[in-house]
Amino acid sequence: MFDVISLGTATYDVFLKSPGMEINQKGEDENICFRYGAKLEVNEIFFDYGGGGTNSAVTFARQGLKIASIVQVGDDFFGKKILADLQKEGVATNLVNIQEGNTDYSTILWVPNGGRTILVYRGKTRLEIDNVLWDKLDSKWFYISSLEGNLQIIENLIRRFGGENCRIAWNPGSRELKQKEKLLSLLPSITLLNVNKEEMIELLAISNKQLAISDILSEAQKLPCEYIVITDDKRGAYFWNKRESYWYNCGIFEDSPRVETTGAGDAFGSGLVTGFMKGYPFKECLYLASANASSVVGKMGAKKGILRPEDLSAWGREKLLIKRL
Repeated sequence: MFDVISLGTATYDVFLKSPGMEINQKGEDENICFRYGAKLEVNEIFFDYGGGGTNSAVTFARQGLKIASIVQVGDDFFGKKILADLQKEGVATNLVNIQEGNTDYSTILWVPNGGRTILVYRGKTRLEIDNVLWDKLDSKWFYISSLEGNLQIIENLIRRFGGENCRIAWNPGSRELKQKEKLLSLLPSITLLNVNKEEMIELLAISNKQLAISDILSEAQKLPCEYIVITDDKRGAYFWNKRESYWYNCGIFEDSPRVETTGAGDAFGSGLVTGFMKGYPFKECLYLASANASSVVGKMGAKKGILRPEDLSAWGREKLLIKRL
Protein backbone atom coordinates (compact mmCIF):
# COMPACT_ATOMS: atom_id res chain seq x y z
CA MET A 1 0.00 0.00 0.00
CA PHE A 2 1.16 3.53 -0.79
CA ASP A 3 0.90 6.41 1.65
CA VAL A 4 -0.37 8.59 -1.20
CA ILE A 5 -0.92 8.40 -4.94
CA SER A 6 -0.83 11.62 -6.95
CA LEU A 7 -2.83 12.12 -10.14
CA GLY A 8 -2.34 14.94 -12.60
CA THR A 9 -0.27 16.19 -15.49
CA ALA A 10 3.39 15.93 -16.43
CA THR A 11 5.14 18.51 -18.60
CA TYR A 12 8.64 19.42 -19.61
CA ASP A 13 9.36 23.12 -19.16
CA VAL A 14 11.81 25.68 -20.47
CA PHE A 15 12.08 29.00 -18.59
CA LEU A 16 13.20 32.05 -20.56
CA LYS A 17 14.20 35.43 -19.12
CA SER A 18 14.91 38.40 -21.35
CA PRO A 19 15.57 42.08 -20.63
CA GLY A 20 13.39 42.77 -23.68
CA MET A 21 10.25 41.62 -21.84
CA GLU A 22 8.49 44.38 -19.92
CA ILE A 23 5.63 44.45 -17.42
CA ASN A 24 2.74 46.66 -18.44
CA GLN A 25 0.20 47.39 -15.71
CA LYS A 26 -3.39 48.50 -16.33
CA GLY A 27 -5.37 48.73 -13.12
CA GLU A 28 -4.97 45.41 -11.31
CA ASP A 29 -3.92 43.59 -14.49
CA GLU A 30 -0.28 43.00 -15.32
CA ASN A 31 0.85 41.94 -18.79
CA ILE A 32 4.22 40.72 -20.04
CA CYS A 33 4.89 42.65 -23.24
CA PHE A 34 7.45 42.67 -26.02
CA ARG A 35 7.53 44.34 -29.40
CA TYR A 36 5.89 42.55 -32.34
CA GLY A 37 8.52 41.27 -34.76
CA ALA A 38 11.35 41.74 -32.25
CA LYS A 39 14.26 39.34 -31.85
CA LEU A 40 14.91 39.26 -28.11
CA GLU A 41 18.11 38.20 -26.42
CA VAL A 42 17.55 35.60 -23.70
CA ASN A 43 19.95 36.06 -20.79
CA GLU A 44 18.76 33.14 -18.63
CA ILE A 45 17.43 29.72 -19.61
CA PHE A 46 16.44 26.83 -17.37
CA PHE A 47 14.96 23.38 -18.05
CA ASP A 48 12.86 21.36 -15.61
CA TYR A 49 9.88 19.03 -15.56
CA GLY A 50 6.58 20.12 -14.06
CA GLY A 51 2.85 19.48 -13.98
CA GLY A 52 0.85 19.04 -10.78
CA GLY A 53 1.07 15.24 -10.90
CA THR A 54 4.87 15.27 -10.70
CA ASN A 55 5.32 18.40 -8.53
CA SER A 56 3.17 17.00 -5.72
CA ALA A 57 4.75 13.55 -6.04
CA VAL A 58 8.24 14.96 -5.45
CA THR A 59 7.08 16.79 -2.30
CA PHE A 60 5.72 13.53 -0.88
CA ALA A 61 8.85 11.59 -1.86
CA ARG A 62 11.27 14.12 -0.36
CA GLN A 63 9.27 14.04 2.88
CA GLY A 64 9.87 10.29 3.11
CA LEU A 65 6.41 9.06 2.12
CA LYS A 66 5.73 6.04 -0.08
CA ILE A 67 4.37 7.64 -3.24
CA ALA A 68 3.28 6.63 -6.74
CA SER A 69 2.42 9.06 -9.50
CA ILE A 70 -0.31 8.56 -12.09
CA VAL A 71 0.52 10.76 -15.05
CA GLN A 72 0.61 10.24 -18.78
CA VAL A 73 3.62 10.99 -20.98
CA GLY A 74 4.63 10.49 -24.58
CA ASP A 75 7.27 8.02 -25.71
CA ASP A 76 9.57 10.89 -26.73
CA PHE A 77 12.78 12.18 -25.15
CA PHE A 78 10.91 14.37 -22.66
CA GLY A 79 8.64 11.56 -21.50
CA LYS A 80 11.61 9.29 -20.85
CA LYS A 81 13.42 12.09 -19.02
CA ILE A 82 10.40 12.70 -16.74
CA LEU A 83 10.22 9.00 -15.87
CA ALA A 84 13.94 8.83 -15.09
CA ASP A 85 13.78 11.95 -12.91
CA LEU A 86 10.76 10.67 -10.96
CA GLN A 87 12.51 7.36 -10.31
CA LYS A 88 15.61 9.24 -9.13
CA GLU A 89 13.40 11.02 -6.56
CA GLY A 90 12.02 7.72 -5.27
CA VAL A 91 8.59 8.05 -6.89
CA ALA A 92 7.08 4.76 -8.09
CA THR A 93 6.36 4.99 -11.83
CA ASN A 94 4.68 1.63 -12.47
CA LEU A 95 1.30 3.41 -12.70
CA VAL A 96 2.48 5.93 -15.33
CA ASN A 97 0.84 5.57 -18.74
CA ILE A 98 3.03 5.98 -21.83
CA GLN A 99 1.44 6.94 -25.15
CA GLU A 100 2.92 7.16 -28.62
CA GLY A 101 3.62 10.82 -29.43
CA ASN A 102 4.78 14.00 -27.71
CA THR A 103 4.77 14.88 -24.01
CA ASP A 104 3.24 18.20 -22.90
CA TYR A 105 5.74 21.02 -23.24
CA SER A 106 5.67 24.51 -21.72
CA THR A 107 7.60 27.67 -22.52
CA ILE A 108 7.57 29.95 -19.48
CA LEU A 109 8.28 33.64 -20.00
CA TRP A 110 9.76 34.77 -16.71
CA VAL A 111 10.16 38.39 -15.54
CA PRO A 112 12.21 39.86 -12.66
CA ASN A 113 9.31 40.28 -10.18
CA GLY A 114 8.75 36.51 -10.15
CA GLY A 115 5.69 36.61 -12.40
CA ARG A 116 5.37 34.57 -15.55
CA THR A 117 3.26 33.74 -18.58
CA ILE A 118 3.12 30.11 -19.66
CA LEU A 119 2.75 28.89 -23.26
CA VAL A 120 1.53 25.27 -23.16
CA TYR A 121 1.62 22.63 -25.87
CA ARG A 122 -0.87 19.87 -24.98
CA GLY A 123 0.62 16.59 -26.08
CA LYS A 124 -0.18 13.14 -24.72
CA THR A 125 -0.60 13.88 -21.04
CA ARG A 126 -4.38 14.10 -20.57
CA LEU A 127 -5.27 11.04 -18.52
CA GLU A 128 -8.27 9.06 -19.71
CA ILE A 129 -10.24 6.73 -17.48
CA ASP A 130 -9.03 3.65 -19.38
CA ASN A 131 -5.38 4.68 -18.90
CA VAL A 132 -5.53 4.29 -15.11
CA LEU A 133 -4.66 0.86 -13.68
CA TRP A 134 -7.57 0.93 -11.25
CA ASP A 135 -7.09 -2.59 -9.87
CA LYS A 136 -3.51 -1.77 -8.85
CA LEU A 137 -4.39 1.30 -6.78
CA ASP A 138 -3.97 0.87 -3.04
CA SER A 139 -3.39 4.00 -0.98
CA LYS A 140 -4.36 5.84 2.21
CA TRP A 141 -4.59 9.17 0.37
CA PHE A 142 -5.08 10.38 -3.20
CA TYR A 143 -3.81 13.82 -4.20
CA ILE A 144 -5.43 15.16 -7.39
CA SER A 145 -4.23 18.19 -9.31
CA SER A 146 -5.37 19.32 -12.77
CA LEU A 147 -6.72 16.51 -14.94
CA GLU A 148 -7.32 18.78 -17.95
CA GLY A 149 -11.05 18.72 -17.35
CA ASN A 150 -11.51 14.95 -17.04
CA LEU A 151 -13.94 14.69 -14.12
CA GLN A 152 -14.71 11.06 -15.04
CA ILE A 153 -11.49 10.03 -13.33
CA ILE A 154 -12.47 11.73 -10.08
CA GLU A 155 -15.97 10.24 -10.23
CA ASN A 156 -14.51 6.76 -10.64
CA LEU A 157 -11.95 7.36 -7.89
CA ILE A 158 -14.71 8.41 -5.49
CA ARG A 159 -16.86 5.42 -6.50
CA ARG A 160 -14.04 2.96 -5.85
CA PHE A 161 -12.13 4.49 -2.94
CA GLY A 162 -14.12 7.32 -1.35
CA GLY A 163 -14.96 6.78 2.31
CA GLU A 164 -13.50 6.60 5.79
CA ASN A 165 -10.52 4.42 4.87
CA CYS A 166 -9.25 6.59 2.04
CA ARG A 167 -8.97 10.35 1.82
CA ILE A 168 -8.95 12.57 -1.27
CA ALA A 169 -7.32 15.99 -1.65
CA TRP A 170 -8.15 17.99 -4.77
CA ASN A 171 -6.54 21.01 -6.38
CA PRO A 172 -8.74 21.40 -9.50
CA GLY A 173 -7.45 23.03 -12.67
CA SER A 174 -9.18 25.65 -14.81
CA ARG A 175 -10.88 23.10 -17.05
CA GLU A 176 -12.43 21.37 -14.04
CA LEU A 177 -13.59 24.69 -12.59
CA LYS A 178 -15.43 25.47 -15.83
CA GLN A 179 -17.63 22.43 -15.11
CA LYS A 180 -18.85 24.10 -11.93
CA GLU A 181 -22.08 22.22 -11.29
CA LYS A 182 -20.46 18.82 -11.78
CA LEU A 183 -17.49 19.83 -9.63
CA LEU A 184 -19.76 21.00 -6.81
CA SER A 185 -21.63 17.68 -6.87
CA LEU A 186 -18.36 15.83 -6.18
CA LEU A 187 -17.27 17.93 -3.19
CA PRO A 188 -19.11 15.93 -0.47
CA SER A 189 -16.61 13.11 -1.11
CA ILE A 190 -13.54 15.38 -1.09
CA THR A 191 -11.56 15.63 2.16
CA LEU A 192 -9.52 18.71 1.23
CA LEU A 193 -10.31 21.29 -1.46
CA ASN A 194 -7.37 23.52 -2.40
CA VAL A 195 -7.95 26.57 -4.66
CA ASN A 196 -6.70 30.14 -4.93
CA LYS A 197 -8.88 33.15 -4.14
CA GLU A 198 -9.80 33.86 -7.76
CA GLU A 199 -10.79 30.24 -8.31
CA MET A 200 -12.95 30.27 -5.18
CA ILE A 201 -14.71 33.43 -6.38
CA GLU A 202 -15.40 31.67 -9.69
CA LEU A 203 -16.58 28.50 -7.95
CA LEU A 204 -18.97 30.41 -5.69
CA ALA A 205 -20.22 32.56 -8.61
CA ILE A 206 -19.44 35.76 -6.71
CA SER A 207 -20.15 38.69 -9.05
CA ASN A 208 -18.52 41.34 -6.86
CA LYS A 209 -14.79 40.70 -7.39
CA GLN A 210 -13.96 43.38 -4.78
CA LEU A 211 -15.79 41.51 -2.01
CA ALA A 212 -13.90 41.48 1.31
CA ILE A 213 -12.02 38.27 2.11
CA SER A 214 -14.18 37.79 5.22
CA ASP A 215 -17.29 37.57 3.01
CA ILE A 216 -15.59 35.12 0.65
CA LEU A 217 -14.65 32.93 3.62
CA SER A 218 -18.22 33.01 4.93
CA GLU A 219 -19.51 31.70 1.61
CA ALA A 220 -16.69 29.18 1.14
CA GLN A 221 -17.27 27.49 4.51
CA LYS A 222 -20.71 26.40 3.29
CA LEU A 223 -19.01 23.93 0.93
CA PRO A 224 -19.22 20.32 2.22
CA CYS A 225 -15.48 19.49 2.34
CA GLU A 226 -13.89 18.64 5.68
CA TYR A 227 -11.01 21.04 4.98
CA ILE A 228 -10.73 23.99 2.59
CA VAL A 229 -7.61 25.93 1.62
CA ILE A 230 -7.75 29.27 -0.18
CA THR A 231 -4.36 30.63 -1.22
CA ASP A 232 -4.01 34.36 -1.83
CA ASP A 233 -0.54 34.94 -3.31
CA LYS A 234 1.56 37.31 -1.15
CA ARG A 235 -1.28 37.54 1.38
CA GLY A 236 -0.80 33.93 2.41
CA ALA A 237 -3.55 31.34 2.76
CA TYR A 238 -6.77 30.60 4.65
CA PHE A 239 -7.54 27.16 6.08
CA TRP A 240 -11.01 25.93 7.13
CA ASN A 241 -11.57 23.06 9.54
CA LYS A 242 -15.23 22.02 9.23
CA ARG A 243 -15.25 19.86 12.38
CA GLU A 244 -14.24 22.76 14.61
CA SER A 245 -15.83 25.51 12.48
CA TYR A 246 -12.97 27.97 12.31
CA TRP A 247 -10.53 29.50 9.85
CA TYR A 248 -6.78 29.86 10.20
CA ASN A 249 -4.92 32.61 8.37
CA CYS A 250 -1.37 31.61 7.45
CA GLY A 251 0.94 34.42 6.36
CA ILE A 252 4.12 34.09 4.30
CA PHE A 253 7.83 34.17 5.05
CA GLU A 254 8.22 37.91 4.42
CA ASP A 255 12.01 37.84 4.00
CA SER A 256 12.02 34.92 1.56
CA PRO A 257 13.18 35.78 -2.00
CA ARG A 258 10.60 35.62 -4.79
CA VAL A 259 12.39 34.40 -7.90
CA GLU A 260 9.71 32.57 -9.91
CA THR A 261 6.26 31.32 -8.89
CA THR A 262 5.71 28.15 -10.96
CA GLY A 263 4.65 25.24 -8.75
CA ALA A 264 3.91 27.29 -5.62
CA GLY A 265 0.30 26.05 -5.37
CA ASP A 266 1.37 22.43 -5.82
CA ALA A 267 4.05 22.87 -3.15
CA PHE A 268 1.61 24.37 -0.64
CA GLY A 269 -1.13 21.79 -1.16
CA SER A 270 1.12 18.73 -1.11
CA GLY A 271 3.05 20.12 1.87
CA LEU A 272 -0.20 20.53 3.78
CA VAL A 273 -1.35 16.98 3.00
CA THR A 274 2.08 15.68 4.02
CA GLY A 275 1.50 17.22 7.45
CA PHE A 276 -1.92 15.56 7.66
CA MET A 277 -0.45 12.16 6.81
CA LYS A 278 2.27 12.57 9.43
CA GLY A 279 -0.32 13.45 12.07
CA TYR A 280 0.94 16.99 12.67
CA PRO A 281 -1.21 19.64 14.44
CA PHE A 282 -2.92 22.02 12.00
CA LYS A 283 -0.49 24.88 12.62
CA GLU A 284 2.45 22.57 11.92
CA CYS A 285 0.78 21.40 8.70
CA LEU A 286 0.40 25.02 7.60
CA TYR A 287 4.01 25.76 8.55
CA LEU A 288 5.26 22.87 6.40
CA ALA A 289 3.01 23.93 3.50
CA SER A 290 4.12 27.56 3.64
CA ALA A 291 7.81 26.74 4.00
CA ASN A 292 7.62 24.35 1.05
CA ALA A 293 5.85 26.91 -1.15
CA SER A 294 8.18 29.74 -0.13
CA SER A 295 11.22 27.60 -0.86
CA VAL A 296 9.86 26.72 -4.32
CA VAL A 297 9.15 30.38 -5.12
CA GLY A 298 12.74 31.22 -4.14
CA LYS A 299 14.22 28.93 -6.82
CA MET A 300 13.85 28.47 -10.55
CA GLY A 301 11.30 25.87 -11.60
CA ALA A 302 8.77 23.84 -9.64
CA LYS A 303 11.11 21.18 -8.18
CA LYS A 304 14.41 22.74 -7.12
CA GLY A 305 13.08 24.29 -3.92
CA ILE A 306 10.94 21.36 -2.70
CA LEU A 307 11.98 20.62 0.88
CA ARG A 308 13.29 17.57 2.68
CA PRO A 309 12.73 17.27 6.45
CA GLU A 310 16.29 18.37 7.22
CA ASP A 311 15.77 21.57 5.20
CA LEU A 312 13.09 22.88 7.55
CA SER A 313 15.65 24.10 10.09
CA ALA A 314 16.33 27.04 7.75
CA TRP A 315 12.69 28.12 7.99
CA GLY A 316 12.17 29.57 11.45
CA ARG A 317 8.64 29.13 12.77
CA GLU A 318 8.89 32.52 14.45
CA LYS A 319 9.03 34.13 10.98
CA LEU A 320 5.60 32.82 10.01
CA LEU A 321 2.42 34.33 11.42
CA ILE A 322 -0.41 31.81 11.78
CA LYS A 323 -3.54 32.97 13.56
CA ARG A 324 -7.02 31.64 14.17
CA LEU A 325 -9.73 33.93 12.84
